[in-house]
Amino acid sequence: MKKIVGVVMFGLLSLLGFTKTTTITIIATTDTHGHITSYDYVKEKNVEFGLPYAAYLLKTLRKEHRNVILVDCGDTISGTAITYYHAYYKKDEENPVIKLMNQLHYDVAVLGNHDFDFGVDYLVNCINMSHFPWLSANVLKGKEPLTYGYKIVEKDGVKVGFFGLTTPATYYFEPPGNISGLVFEKMVQGAKKAVYALKEQGADVVVALVHSGKGEMYAGEEPFENALYYVLEHVSGIDVAIYGHTHKENPVEMYNNVLICQPKNYYQSLGVVMIDLQKRDGKWEILNRVSTVVHTNGKKDKNIDRAIKYITSDLSDFLDEKIGKYKNSIEFKEDYNNPGSGFDLLYSVEKYAFNNADCYFLTLPYSEVIKEKGDVLRVRHVFKLLPYDNYLVKCRIKGENLLKILENGADLFDNSGRLKEGVKPFYCDIARNVDYNVDFSKPEGKRVNILKVNGKAFKKDAYYTAVLTTYRYAENHTFFEKSGKMYSQDSFRTLALNYLKEKYSSKDKKKRGLFNW
Repeated sequence: MKKIVGVVMFGLLSLLGFTKTTTITIIATTDTHGHITSYDYVKEKNVEFGLPYAAYLLKTLRKEHRNVILVDCGDTISGTAITYYHAYYKKDEENPVIKLMNQLHYDVAVLGNHDFDFGVDYLVNCINMSHFPWLSANVLKGKEPLTYGYKIVEKDGVKVGFFGLTTPATYYFEPPGNISGLVFEKMVQGAKKAVYALKEQGADVVVALVHSGKGEMYAGEEPFENALYYVLEHVSGIDVAIYGHTHKENPVEMYNNVLICQPKNYYQSLGVVMIDLQKRDGKWEILNRVSTVVHTNGKKDKNIDRAIKYITSDLSDFLDEKIGKYKNSIEFKEDYNNPGSGFDLLYSVEKYAFNNADCYFLTLPYSEVIKEKGDVLRVRHVFKLLPYDNYLVKCRIKGENLLKILENGADLFDNSGRLKEGVKPFYCDIARNVDYNVDFSKPEGKRVNILKVNGKAFKKDAYYTAVLTTYRYAENHTFFEKSGKMYSQDSFRTLALNYLKEKYSSKDKKKRGLFNW
């Protein structure tokens, strides 16, 4: 691998009378979502990403560079079958994600929104198991941070101050039971307090570790989801910002005189930030800041998989559990009018959770066709259908806003009814228990005609109850009434498992049998 070289000519600087120069190297991960192996236990195949690859690359970088600090920008303990299995069946045992992060000697980590998926108590247990501090300056319990707001890591005499920020949209993404007693401040508020405290404690460099996209989605308004740019515009004193949440990759960018960098999710790349400094008159000053990302698809550390054998040895049996049979393939289609049998299956789960709503929203997720020898439906299939631990919310919506949501979904398609290029299917909301038609030849905003809702004539001024995931609620929250919300106690994935198991084991022969969505 090519060695990353700083641009400062230290020899020249020493001739000019500067007594000391040094380089601090920060290596970053983000949105790893529990991808701590190089084997996909759901799809039953090897993958060329994950912690074993990142760990090998990390060892190489540590050999090539001094003064290395390892950080993570959130969404670490939820997202795979391994993390789910530990949270529900092995939570009294050592958390496999934390075990490996300790083994790799992380210096700091940030709370991401998905780190609350299994509740505050579970998260706090993970924090207590960690040999490194977790940061978030804007997640409060009472008037104090849930964990540390900021920390200083000293390397070669340089005080590198880190503070963490968590997207306030977490308040919308998670059901109240998962975040009970917590307050998610706007990130600017937390950042200002943290930067001031770090400067007071003598930080020579200030680094923001942010679980939030750059913008501009809801940056200055609720739910304040992707607001990194907004923070950097309103908070001074930040030298570097490393961020995550959006699963994108950004090797290097300067914004408002702040160097920003984002590594790829699932350990697909590591962010590398190098800060060159010189000491003059007893104080460190930054000479140069550079960043890049290094992809991890090379060699892997085989010891990683061995270290968590205690949980993965049981995982395959759990995923292989039989929970039903089916006649036809379970699939999704990027078709607004015929989204596929997988869509109908998940609609059945929403009704199972809240059986008396007027309408049910689902999106077009990425998913594979499920059709295997023997037509056996297993636990692993549910993980294919629902890769994240989202929850459901039941809320009220006015008829005119119901129409607007469906129009927004239809606007993602072209005149022929095909998704427009670059559009992500999971931004397209489609309703069930609603009788409506779509004419894609009409202008945007005038494509949807609603006839009935829950069997009754549609009225724009009427109020309806609707069920949707907390993620779609967060991004559509302005269309819904704030009062009267109800949340599912279990995640969508757990509800799907329970529904299928109950249906498969039912003693009522009319309810039992082959699934045929």
